[in-house]
Amino acid sequence: KNVMNNHSATHVLNFALRQVLTAEADQRGSLVAPDRLRFDFTNKSAMTVEQVRKTEEIANEMINKQSDIHAKEAPLAVAKSIQGLRAVFDETYPDPVRVVAVGVTVDDLVKDPSNPAGTRTSVEFC
Repeated sequence: KNVMNNHSATHVLNFALRQVLTAEADQRGSLVAPDRLRFDFTNKSAMTVEQVRKTEEIANEMINKQSDIHAKEAPLAVAKSIQGLRAVFDETYPDPVRVVAVGVTVDDLVKDPSNPAGTRTSVEFC
């Protein structure tokens, strides 16, 4: 359970960083262990104290909502068109691909990939 929680936290942190740093932040890796997580990302400069505070605020808000986490395989072409999706697009993904979303079902996102709900939460290939 701790590994699952920490894995979910990497998705939440990735979303929060993208909200604060926009396209400047790019995940480069992560470590998920039962007692900790590490999230590696690039940015054009060190984060300011205010950026760290805002990132923590967004992440904590998402965690405190206790939203359901949804995971489901979807056709790659459709999944790539989901608005708000985070993926490393130079990486090769299987078809179908596993999509993980916080607080919104993957079925809803696949049914309507232009649904803006995907921009308000974490949606990633995983």
